Amino acid sequence: MTSTASHSATPPHGRPAPGTGAADAEGPLPVGPSDPAGPAGPRGPWAVRSVRATRGRAALEVYEHGELLDVLVAARLTPQLLRGARRCAVPGARGRYGLAWGRLPQGGAAPAVRFTGGWLRRAGGRAVEVPEVITVAGEFWIAWARGRFGGVLVEHAGGRERQPLARVRGRRRGAPVGTAGGQR
Repeated sequence: MTSTASHSATPPHGRPAPGTGAADAEGPLPVGPSDPAGPAGPRGPWAVRSVRATRGRAALEVYEHGELLDVLVAARLTPQLLRGARRCAVPGARGRYGLAWGRLPQGGAAPAVRFTGGWLRRAGGRAVEVPEVITVAGEFWIAWARGRFGGVLVEHAGGRERQPLARVRGRRRGAPVGTAGGQR
């Protein structure tokens, strides 16, 4: 499901790295580079796993090109639900994908997520794609869709949050794992 950076074989936190064959606390999630496009997850450089933090709180780890990109720990310190958003083109797959992730609102229901923008236009405005959204560990959500997108919109009882999708650059052939294009 994932590739791991060379330093991830014995991570300093003592938990097994994704893709090492060891069982994760909550298991790997259906997002990763070797998964087929569709309900099981998008193609792309991403992998996600759910774990339990040291104090028993749920945590979500998001990986990109086998390297840790983001960690969310279950907490209600911020009303912000949208944590990150990325987009990439998959060489050989003739497809582009968007991925967004964040925390669930207080009630635990998944927010309404829409990927927006891109080159496709519809009558009356920009193209909008309602992605597949899954909840993770009762604390987090992940959404993905295939298409050319420029941003993501998350709507919930507390309001709306928008964020542009950061572009993921592909790794060069032969570049060390954990570097995009061979540069840090």
